[in-house]
Amino acid sequence: MRRKISAILVTVLIMLMVMPMEAFAAVPSVQEVETLIAQIGTVTRENRSAVEKAVNAYNQLDDASKAGVSNFDVLAEAQQILGIKDALAKLNVEHDRVENNYTISDSYVESTLNTGLCMIAPSIRVYGDRDELVLMISFVYVGDELLNANRVIVRAGDNKYTYNQDAFSAIGRDVCKINTGKLKWVEGFVTRAEDFDIELLRDALSSQEAIFRFSGYQNYDYVLTQQNRQAITDVLNAYNLMCSVSPDVLRKALA
Repeated sequence: MRRKISAILVTVLIMLMVMPMEAFAAVPSVQEVETLIAQIGTVTRENRSAVEKAVNAYNQLDDASKAGVSNFDVLAEAQQILGIKDALAKLNVEHDRVENNYTISDSYVESTLNTGLCMIAPSIRVYGDRDELVLMISFVYVGDELLNANRVIVRAGDNKYTYNQDAFSAIGRDVCKINTGKLKWVEGFVTRAEDFDIELLRDALSSQEAIFRFSGYQNYDYVLTQQNRQAITDVLNAYNLMCSVSPDVLRKALA
């Protein structure tokens, strides 16, 4: 009998040793959660632990206690700011301190131009003085021949999209030298994204193959690469997060 009891005790001790410490932690009070939230301060990626600690404590409360947390809005805002900062950390953020404007793009854009490849390059513009957030899309052809293109036709799965010349806010053509020293024609077409354009990007990302045809004197078909897909995904993710917050929260996230 004594041996059986000892075996049970050993089993229990082993279970206690491997159980996480959180299993024994007391559920925090509403006041303790409010204190943790108040200690967050200015949200940066470096003080992520303060935000996570407050979130973890808040999540341990039952619904009635959560409703009693008076400064929950501070915690919610901190999570929004941290989410945007994490998304922006993957991108290039340029700040014009005179005009207080931001231009946000993926590093893929510059590296791709320098290697002489076509690309689809969304970018985010934030006009700080008037709290305006804009997504721009650039369709860029790079090649040996001048296309003098005036249309971009997109095939994404079963869907087809057509941009005629008047759909672009800017069109540029020039000869540029790439990293190898070779000269290439670069033709760029820029549009300010509306719902139609964002839906196109989403279709392109979800399609197994997305083809962008630059149509002019002759046609050139660019098949969206995996690297370009990731660049578009990263910019869209940041844009969606930025659209979901107030101008005040966005300013704090960009600071």
